[in-house]
Amino acid sequence: MAVMHEEELISIGEFAALTRLSIKALRLYDENGLLTPAHVDPVSSYRYYRRNQRNRAILIGDLRRVDVPLSLIAQILDGDGALASYQDWWIAEEERHVSRRGLSHYIKARLRREGQPPMDIQTRTIPERKLAVISKELFQPQLEEFIMSSFHELFSWAERNPGLRSLTTTPEDPTYVIFHGPVTPDASALVEVCIVIDGPAEPEGDIVLKREAAHEEAFTTLTREGIEFPNILAAYDAVAMWVIENGSMIDSLPSREVYFADVIKEPMDAPVCDIAYPYTPKA
Repeated sequence: MAVMHEEELISIGEFAALTRLSIKALRLYDENGLLTPAHVDPVSSYRYYRRNQRNRAILIGDLRRVDVPLSLIAQILDGDGALASYQDWWIAEEERHVSRRGLSHYIKARLRREGQPPMDIQTRTIPERKLAVISKELFQPQLEEFIMSSFHELFSWAERNPGLRSLTTTPEDPTYVIFHGPVTPDASALVEVCIVIDGPAEPEGDIVLKREAAHEEAFTTLTREGIEFPNILAAYDAVAMWVIENGSMIDSLPSREVYFADVIKEPMDAPVCDIAYPYTPKA
Protein backbone atom coordinates (compact mmCIF):
# COMPACT_ATOMS: atom_id res chain seq x y z
CA MET A 1 0.00 0.00 0.00
CA ALA A 2 1.41 3.39 -0.98
CA VAL A 3 2.11 5.90 1.78
CA MET A 4 0.86 9.48 1.27
CA HIS A 5 3.60 11.90 2.30
CA GLU A 6 3.04 15.45 3.51
CA GLU A 7 4.61 16.91 0.36
CA GLU A 8 2.41 14.95 -2.07
CA LEU A 9 -0.29 16.97 -3.82
CA ILE A 10 -3.95 16.09 -3.38
CA SER A 11 -6.93 17.33 -5.35
CA ILE A 12 -9.20 20.10 -4.16
CA GLY A 13 -12.01 17.57 -3.75
CA GLU A 14 -9.97 15.33 -1.45
CA PHE A 15 -8.66 18.34 0.45
CA ALA A 16 -12.24 19.57 0.93
CA ALA A 17 -13.16 16.21 2.45
CA LEU A 18 -10.10 16.28 4.74
CA THR A 19 -10.93 19.77 6.05
CA ARG A 20 -14.75 19.67 6.21
CA LEU A 21 -14.82 22.63 3.84
CA SER A 22 -16.64 23.01 0.56
CA ILE A 23 -14.82 23.43 -2.73
CA LYS A 24 -16.55 26.81 -3.06
CA ALA A 25 -15.14 27.90 0.33
CA LEU A 26 -11.62 26.78 -0.62
CA ARG A 27 -11.81 28.83 -3.80
CA LEU A 28 -13.01 31.85 -1.79
CA TYR A 29 -10.14 31.54 0.67
CA ASP A 30 -7.69 31.33 -2.23
CA GLU A 31 -9.17 34.43 -3.88
CA ASN A 32 -8.78 36.32 -0.58
CA GLY A 33 -5.18 35.24 -0.06
CA LEU A 34 -5.93 33.15 3.04
CA LEU A 35 -5.17 29.67 1.71
CA THR A 36 -3.17 29.52 -1.51
CA PRO A 37 -3.07 26.13 -3.25
CA ALA A 38 0.32 24.45 -3.42
CA HIS A 39 -0.13 24.08 -7.17
CA VAL A 40 -2.57 25.25 -9.84
CA ASP A 41 -2.62 23.33 -13.10
CA PRO A 42 -1.73 25.86 -15.85
CA VAL A 43 -4.06 24.15 -18.34
CA SER A 44 -7.12 23.17 -16.30
CA SER A 45 -6.69 25.76 -13.48
CA TYR A 46 -7.43 22.90 -11.09
CA ARG A 47 -6.16 23.51 -7.55
CA TYR A 48 -4.01 21.08 -5.60
CA TYR A 49 -3.04 21.21 -1.93
CA ARG A 50 -0.62 19.60 0.47
CA ARG A 51 -1.71 17.74 3.58
CA ASN A 52 0.31 20.05 5.79
CA GLN A 53 -2.11 22.88 4.79
CA ARG A 54 -4.96 21.05 6.55
CA ASN A 55 -4.59 22.68 9.98
CA ARG A 56 -4.64 26.19 8.52
CA ALA A 57 -7.69 25.35 6.42
CA ILE A 58 -9.60 23.94 9.40
CA LEU A 59 -8.74 26.99 11.51
CA ILE A 60 -10.00 29.32 8.77
CA GLY A 61 -13.22 27.33 8.57
CA ASP A 62 -13.73 27.47 12.34
CA LEU A 63 -13.09 31.22 12.41
CA ARG A 64 -15.66 31.73 9.67
CA ARG A 65 -18.19 29.63 11.61
CA VAL A 66 -18.10 32.24 14.37
CA ASP A 67 -18.37 35.00 11.73
CA VAL A 68 -14.83 36.38 11.92
CA PRO A 69 -14.46 38.61 8.81
CA LEU A 70 -12.10 37.37 6.11
CA SER A 71 -9.94 40.49 6.45
CA LEU A 72 -9.46 39.85 10.18
CA ILE A 73 -8.68 36.17 9.62
CA ALA A 74 -5.66 37.21 7.57
CA GLN A 75 -4.49 39.40 10.45
CA ILE A 76 -5.05 36.62 12.99
CA LEU A 77 -3.22 33.97 10.97
CA ASP A 78 -0.34 36.00 9.59
CA GLY A 79 0.15 38.90 11.98
CA ASP A 80 1.80 39.21 15.35
CA GLY A 81 -0.33 38.47 18.39
CA ALA A 82 -2.82 36.11 16.75
CA LEU A 83 -4.52 35.18 20.03
CA ALA A 84 -4.76 38.81 21.20
CA SER A 85 -6.29 39.86 17.86
CA TYR A 86 -8.90 37.13 18.12
CA GLN A 87 -9.69 37.91 21.77
CA ASP A 88 -10.13 41.63 21.02
CA TRP A 89 -12.57 40.77 18.25
CA TRP A 90 -14.48 38.31 20.43
CA ILE A 91 -14.86 40.79 23.31
CA ALA A 92 -16.22 43.40 20.87
CA GLU A 93 -18.66 40.82 19.46
CA GLU A 94 -19.91 39.92 22.94
CA GLU A 95 -20.53 43.59 23.71
CA ARG A 96 -22.32 43.95 20.39
CA HIS A 97 -24.46 40.91 21.17
CA VAL A 98 -25.50 42.39 24.51
CA SER A 99 -26.63 45.56 22.72
CA ARG A 100 -28.42 43.53 20.04
CA ARG A 101 -30.21 41.44 22.68
CA GLY A 102 -31.46 44.55 24.44
CA LEU A 103 -32.56 46.08 21.16
CA SER A 104 -34.34 42.84 20.29
CA HIS A 105 -36.40 43.09 23.50
CA TYR A 106 -37.29 46.67 22.58
CA ILE A 107 -38.32 45.64 19.05
CA LYS A 108 -40.45 42.76 20.33
CA ALA A 109 -42.23 45.08 22.74
CA ARG A 110 -43.04 47.43 19.88
CA LEU A 111 -44.22 44.58 17.66
CA ARG A 112 -46.53 43.44 20.47
CA ARG A 113 -47.69 47.08 20.58
CA GLU A 114 -46.81 47.30 24.24
CA GLY A 115 -46.82 50.86 25.44
CA GLN A 116 -43.65 52.30 26.94
CA PRO A 117 -43.78 53.32 30.60
CA PRO A 118 -45.03 56.90 30.85
CA MET A 119 -42.25 59.47 30.86
CA ASP A 120 -42.32 62.89 32.43
CA ILE A 121 -41.92 65.34 29.54
CA GLN A 122 -41.08 68.88 30.61
CA THR A 123 -40.30 72.09 28.75
CA ARG A 124 -37.87 74.94 29.32
CA THR A 125 -36.53 78.05 27.63
CA ILE A 126 -32.87 77.83 26.66
CA PRO A 127 -31.07 81.19 26.29
CA GLU A 128 -28.61 81.87 23.51
CA ARG A 129 -25.44 79.97 24.31
CA LYS A 130 -21.87 79.96 23.11
CA LEU A 131 -20.56 76.46 22.42
CA ALA A 132 -17.16 74.92 21.84
CA VAL A 133 -17.71 72.05 19.43
CA ILE A 134 -15.93 69.05 17.93
CA SER A 135 -17.90 67.43 15.12
CA LYS A 136 -17.58 64.39 12.90
CA GLU A 137 -19.62 62.34 10.45
CA LEU A 138 -19.59 58.77 11.74
CA PHE A 139 -21.28 55.39 12.14
CA GLN A 140 -22.52 53.84 15.39
CA PRO A 141 -19.44 51.67 16.12
CA GLN A 142 -17.30 54.84 16.21
CA LEU A 143 -19.68 56.81 18.42
CA GLU A 144 -18.63 56.04 22.00
CA GLU A 145 -14.90 56.48 21.38
CA PHE A 146 -15.51 59.76 19.51
CA ILE A 147 -17.68 61.20 22.28
CA MET A 148 -15.24 60.28 25.05
CA SER A 149 -12.15 61.54 23.24
CA SER A 150 -13.90 64.76 22.18
CA PHE A 151 -15.00 65.61 25.73
CA HIS A 152 -11.44 64.97 26.92
CA GLU A 153 -10.09 67.33 24.26
CA LEU A 154 -12.70 70.01 24.98
CA PHE A 155 -12.11 70.01 28.74
CA SER A 156 -8.33 70.07 28.23
CA TRP A 157 -8.83 73.13 26.00
CA ALA A 158 -11.07 74.76 28.62
CA GLU A 159 -8.42 74.13 31.28
CA ARG A 160 -5.87 75.95 29.11
CA ASN A 161 -8.31 78.87 28.85
CA PRO A 162 -9.29 79.66 32.47
CA GLY A 163 -12.61 81.30 33.19
CA LEU A 164 -14.57 79.87 30.26
CA ARG A 165 -16.55 77.37 32.35
CA SER A 166 -16.37 74.93 35.22
CA LEU A 167 -14.13 71.95 34.54
CA THR A 168 -16.89 69.61 35.66
CA THR A 169 -20.33 68.93 34.18
CA THR A 170 -23.12 70.58 36.17
CA PRO A 171 -26.67 71.85 35.52
CA GLU A 172 -25.18 75.36 35.23
CA ASP A 173 -22.40 74.17 32.90
CA PRO A 174 -23.90 71.31 30.88
CA THR A 175 -22.39 69.42 27.98
CA TYR A 176 -24.17 68.29 24.82
CA VAL A 177 -24.05 65.59 22.23
CA ILE A 178 -26.07 66.80 19.23
CA PHE A 179 -27.20 64.36 16.55
CA HIS A 180 -27.92 65.69 13.06
CA GLY A 181 -29.46 62.39 11.98
CA PRO A 182 -29.74 58.72 12.96
CA VAL A 183 -26.38 57.08 13.68
CA THR A 184 -26.55 53.33 13.00
CA PRO A 185 -24.17 50.59 11.81
CA ASP A 186 -25.48 51.23 8.28
CA ALA A 187 -26.03 55.00 8.22
CA SER A 188 -23.70 57.79 9.27
CA ALA A 189 -24.64 61.25 10.47
CA LEU A 190 -22.96 64.38 11.76
CA VAL A 191 -22.45 64.33 15.54
CA GLU A 192 -21.42 67.39 17.55
CA VAL A 193 -19.85 67.10 20.99
CA CYS A 194 -20.23 70.44 22.78
CA ILE A 195 -19.44 72.26 25.99
CA VAL A 196 -21.14 75.51 27.01
CA ILE A 197 -18.67 78.37 27.50
CA ASP A 198 -18.84 81.99 28.54
CA GLY A 199 -16.24 84.55 27.58
CA PRO A 200 -13.75 85.26 24.80
CA ALA A 201 -11.88 82.28 23.37
CA GLU A 202 -10.08 81.17 20.24
CA PRO A 203 -10.72 77.94 18.30
CA GLU A 204 -7.95 75.37 18.36
CA GLY A 205 -7.34 72.24 16.30
CA ASP A 206 -10.66 70.44 15.75
CA ILE A 207 -12.46 72.77 18.16
CA VAL A 208 -14.73 75.39 16.62
CA LEU A 209 -16.86 78.03 18.35
CA LYS A 210 -20.47 78.80 17.55
CA ARG A 211 -23.54 80.45 19.02
CA GLU A 212 -26.80 78.55 19.31
CA ALA A 213 -29.99 80.62 19.21
CA ALA A 214 -32.37 80.80 22.15
CA HIS A 215 -35.19 78.26 21.86
CA GLU A 216 -37.87 76.27 23.61
CA GLU A 217 -36.95 72.70 24.48
CA ALA A 218 -38.93 69.59 25.43
CA PHE A 219 -37.02 67.04 27.46
CA THR A 220 -37.14 64.06 29.77
CA THR A 221 -34.55 63.24 32.40
CA LEU A 222 -32.77 59.87 32.52
CA THR A 223 -30.67 58.10 35.09
CA ARG A 224 -27.31 56.56 34.25
CA GLU A 225 -29.12 53.26 33.76
CA GLY A 226 -31.68 54.97 31.53
CA ILE A 227 -29.08 56.20 29.05
CA GLU A 228 -27.84 52.66 28.39
CA PHE A 229 -28.66 51.35 24.93
CA PRO A 230 -31.40 50.46 24.04
CA ASN A 231 -33.20 52.01 27.07
CA ILE A 232 -32.39 55.47 25.73
CA LEU A 233 -34.41 54.83 22.55
CA ALA A 234 -37.67 54.89 24.49
CA ALA A 235 -36.82 58.37 25.78
CA TYR A 236 -36.09 59.68 22.28
CA ASP A 237 -39.39 58.21 21.06
CA ALA A 238 -41.38 59.68 23.94
CA VAL A 239 -40.02 63.22 23.60
CA ALA A 240 -40.30 63.20 19.80
CA MET A 241 -43.95 62.08 20.03
CA TRP A 242 -44.70 64.79 22.59
CA VAL A 243 -43.18 67.43 20.32
CA ILE A 244 -45.21 66.22 17.33
CA GLU A 245 -48.40 66.47 19.39
CA ASN A 246 -47.60 69.85 20.96
CA GLY A 247 -45.63 71.76 18.37
CA SER A 248 -43.06 71.27 15.62
CA MET A 249 -39.39 70.43 15.51
CA ILE A 250 -36.78 73.02 14.49
CA ASP A 251 -34.75 71.76 11.53
CA SER A 252 -31.70 73.83 12.42
CA LEU A 253 -31.64 72.61 16.04
CA PRO A 254 -31.52 68.79 16.15
CA SER A 255 -32.16 66.48 19.09
CA ARG A 256 -29.49 66.25 21.73
CA GLU A 257 -28.34 64.58 24.92
CA VAL A 258 -27.78 67.24 27.58
CA TYR A 259 -25.49 66.02 30.36
CA PHE A 260 -25.59 67.77 33.73
CA ALA A 261 -23.49 65.33 35.78
CA ASP A 262 -20.33 63.28 35.36
CA VAL A 263 -21.82 60.00 34.14
CA ILE A 264 -18.87 57.83 35.10
CA LYS A 265 -18.86 59.02 38.72
CA GLU A 266 -22.60 58.69 39.33
CA PRO A 267 -24.46 55.57 40.54
CA MET A 268 -26.77 53.79 38.09
CA ASP A 269 -29.94 55.27 39.67
CA ALA A 270 -28.71 58.89 39.62
CA PRO A 271 -30.14 61.38 37.09
CA VAL A 272 -27.39 62.39 34.66
CA CYS A 273 -28.86 63.42 31.30
CA ASP A 274 -31.82 65.00 29.53
CA ILE A 275 -32.99 63.78 26.13
CA ALA A 276 -34.07 67.04 24.53
CA TYR A 277 -35.71 68.30 21.35
CA PRO A 278 -35.75 72.02 20.52
CA TYR A 279 -39.22 72.83 19.23
CA THR A 280 -41.69 75.55 18.32
CA PRO A 281 -44.85 75.36 20.49
CA LYS A 282 -48.24 75.39 18.84
CA ALA A 283 -49.72 78.85 18.63
